[in-house]
Amino acid sequence: MDADYHMTTLRLPKDTVLKLKMQAGLERKSMTSLINELCTYGLAAKAETNQDRIEQFKKYMNHIA
Repeated sequence: MDADYHMTTLRLPKDTVLKLKMQAGLERKSMTSLINELCTYGLAAKAETNQDRIEQFKKYMNHIA
């Protein structure tokens, strides 16, 4: 096992697993690869949203100060 990887177990709804399998098949990649890609995109989007909230909070705090 590669030291850069961690095995984990996820409980996902059956319809989500089916969609993941279908998408992975369409893209000719493993479910692991697809899930990793989707998580990477999702985390990046969350980080942007978090940064936006931080910036809005800073503006608000500067406005009321």
